[in-house]
Formats: sequence, structure tokens, C-alpha cells
Amino acid sequence: MKQTKIQIVGITAAALLLIAGCSSGGAPSAESNSSGSGEETVISVWGGSDFLKGEESPGQRMIKEYNEQNKGKVRVEARYMPWAEYNTAIQAAVTSNDLPDIFETPQNSDIRTIVANGWAKAFDGLVSDAWRKQFNPASFVEGVNVIDGKTYSWPLTGPTLGSILYYNKEVLQKAGLDPEKPPKTWDELREMAKTVTSKGKGDSYGIVFGGGETGTASGISKIVDALAAGISPGEAGGFNYKTGKYAYDAKATLDSFEFLQKLKEDGSILPASYTMKATEASVLFGQAKAAFLIDGRARMWIVKRDTPEAKFGLAQVPTPNGEKPSYFYVRANPSGYLISSQTKHAKEAGAFIETAFAAPPFYEKYLKSGVALTPIESINNNKSLYPYPEFNTFIDLHQNLLKERPDYAVRNPQTAKVIVELGSLQQPKIKPSYGDILQSVLTGAQKDLPALLKSYNDKMNKGLEDAVIKVKGSGVKVELTDFQFPNWDTSKDYKPEDYSQLRP
Repeated sequence: MKQTKIQIVGITAAALLLIAGCSSGGAPSAESNSSGSGEETVISVWGGSDFLKGEESPGQRMIKEYNEQNKGKVRVEARYMPWAEYNTAIQAAVTSNDLPDIFETPQNSDIRTIVANGWAKAFDGLVSDAWRKQFNPASFVEGVNVIDGKTYSWPLTGPTLGSILYYNKEVLQKAGLDPEKPPKTWDELREMAKTVTSKGKGDSYGIVFGGGETGTASGISKIVDALAAGISPGEAGGFNYKTGKYAYDAKATLDSFEFLQKLKEDGSILPASYTMKATEASVLFGQAKAAFLIDGRARMWIVKRDTPEAKFGLAQVPTPNGEKPSYFYVRANPSGYLISSQTKHAKEAGAFIETAFAAPPFYEKYLKSGVALTPIESINNNKSLYPYPEFNTFIDLHQNLLKERPDYAVRNPQTAKVIVELGSLQQPKIKPSYGDILQSVLTGAQKDLPALLKSYNDKMNKGLEDAVIKVKGSGVKVELTDFQFPNWDTSKDYKPEDYSQLRP
């Protein structure tokens, strides 16, 4: 594949028309060469996931082993980029008709949109049935990662917990606090953050976060949603699957943001938090510049990687009264790695995915690195692969706090066409985003958060309604009620039989 100079350019309709499909074929062995020339085939892989970052990452180690095993026949070249750079690079690659052979779903997009735009090639004929069967059957869902009966990706991870309280034991101990007793309530978190900040005298603060991240990756929105889950879990995150309506202006969200503002008023937030990136925030946390960090499951191994000497623990995010919050997941994920429709090496790409990129040996490395749980239960249950003591708490938090939520794609796969119309359920075309609004109010650039969120919420609800109407107008059988699950109990897993209780 030729190298292209990355330039900032948007994806236009004309650019999308440049993408052409490729011929399909049967599943090959890793030793095959589709060119038939005897020359080494090069497979390019691009991604923004951290498991490809650095030579010691599980992804790069797996690729190195794969290249050694297939030397002279197939060579995989992986390119990791931070998300902002990656999103721009994919846009440029689409425009120049030069997508990599395997690429990850960019942010603010999903598999359904990518397939509709003609970017991706189905896995059918390129991987075996045995490969697919190693995953939980619920990992592949029509309208999510299976489109019109064809498979386009696989679950990169197992269930992922997006909200964890990380606490630096060294900072707590220096402040005279018990390093083994993290806060359970908002009041405890606030008081402990005050104490740390007061005794830190400008060297350490109560809390740090990556407030410079914008859009769906906003560090501020992550904290607010994590806190809101302790009040009204069904509304935290902006979409209420019980009502089928957006809930960005919910009282739980407003109360959680108000608590964050109190931390700011106390002076407990590390000042640079409002402009720094998430990776910078985790380094400062690991360097004992802050006692607390609220982030997702990936932050654990990133802190371990970037500041290996850090002494820290994990706990559930505090709630107003100390009760257990609930967070949600679905097994089939609308984002992941896909094979480019432009690839000239589809057989080799399929063989790489089946025997290396999505195979048990890779996922053993993945679990052992502490990145996340894997989509293969037998590997998750192998305690000999747990990399460090904190991982036991990591496992417990996932088991105790995560619940399966309902999925509109399971109820009606035709909802995929609505999502394509929107871009994603987060509707990236609507600006400013939820995260941007929170950031602007917290930094003082704007005021009256309730009014701003109500306006945003109204736009989001109208966007969903309009998309359903438009898709219905083209003859697709879909209703707004397909996004509503009135029988959802947020304290329990939403099970397959629960779907049958809904009216057609």
C-alpha cells in the first residue's frame, strides 16, 4: 500500500463514492499469498486503541510473533495513533482512496455507518465458523456488527466498565488519610479531596481529569455520567432506554455537575485539569499529584504502563448515599476493527484476524497486560493470567457493577438504518456536543447549564424522531417505540426473554 501524506480534510459525499468493493474468496491459510508472486504480502493495520501503542503492548507483541512465524510470506505493519490524529487520518485515507487493509472504527461513527458508506468488506469466506464460535453467541447481532446477514467485526473486549474511582494511596497517606479506605459517598469524596489539597500545598490536589478532551471523549462528561449513575443509572449517559428518549437534561446529570462545581469551588481540582488530555491526567495521578481520578477500565493499565511505581487502588465511584451504582453494556459492539473494502489482500487479512488478532493467544496477552476483560470467558476465568493484585478488584468491580442493557438492534435490526442516518446514537452532527457544553460551563465560558442541556436534549430527541420518519418513508419497518424498553429494570440484566414481553 502506498504511503499517503495525512492532511486535515472532511469526509464528503464525493469522497465516499471513490470507495470501490473488492472480490471475495475462501478462507486462506496464513501462508498464502493472494498475489501469487512469491513476494512477501504486507498487511497494514491502523487503530486508536492503546493495545497497539508501544512495542510492549499486547497488540504489537502479537504482531511481532505473527511476522516471525510468517517471515517471507506475510508481514503485518501496525500504526497506532491517538484518537484525534487517527480520526483525521482515516478521513484523509477515505478521500485519497487509500484505506489500510484493516482499520478501527473512528470515533463518532460505527460499523453500520461504515458498511452503508462502502468502507468495509464482510468477513464471510475469510474466517471460519470455528473462529466465530469461540465468542459468546450474543457477541454477534444483526444490525450491530452483522449487517444483512454478513459479519463485519468481532467484539474486541469483554464487558467494559467505563467508570472506576482510582485513588493514589501515597497521596492519601501523606495527607493523613487511610490509604486503604477510599470514599464511598459524595460527602466523603469532597472532604477527602479538601484535606489532600490543603495539606498538599500546591504539590498535590484532590482530583485530576482530562478536561481538554472534547466531544464524546470529554473527561468532564465521563465524571458527570459516572456520578449520575449513582442517582439514576437509567438516565446516566444521555439516553434512557426505558423511555426511548434522550435525557441529557436529567436532574441526576445536573446534580452531578453541581457536585463537580463544588469541587472546583473548594480548589480541590488540579488546575491544569481543564485543558489537559486524559493521558496527561493519568501520568500526574500516577506521579502522586492528585488523590483521585475517575475514568474507565483502560486507565488502570495505562497508569501501570506510564508510572509503574505508582501505588494506587480501585473502587466504585462514590454515590450520594454510598449505595452501589449500576453501569451497562451490550455484548455486541457497533465499533471494532474491519477489513477495508479496498484491500487487495482480503485472504491474508482474514487469516491474520483468525489466527492472531482475534485468537486465544492474543487475548491471553491482552488479559495479562491488564487492558480489559476479553470476549472469551475461559480466558477471563484463568487467574494465572491476572497481571497484578489490583486486577482482582478490577474483576470484582466488573462483576458487581455491570448489567446488560436492552439493545434496540436486537429488538429490531432495521434500527440500523436509523443509526446510519444519525451517524451514531450520539448524533455527532449536533454541535456543540454534550461534553463541550459541560466543559464550557465548568470553565465559566457559559452559564445556565439547565437551559443549555434542555436545548441540546430537544435537538437530540427531534433528530431521532426525524431520522425514524425519514427511514420509514423509504419503506423500512421501524418505529420510535423500537428504542423503548418499558420493562427494563436497571438493577438486573436485560435477558433474551425480556424482548419477547414487548409488543411487536
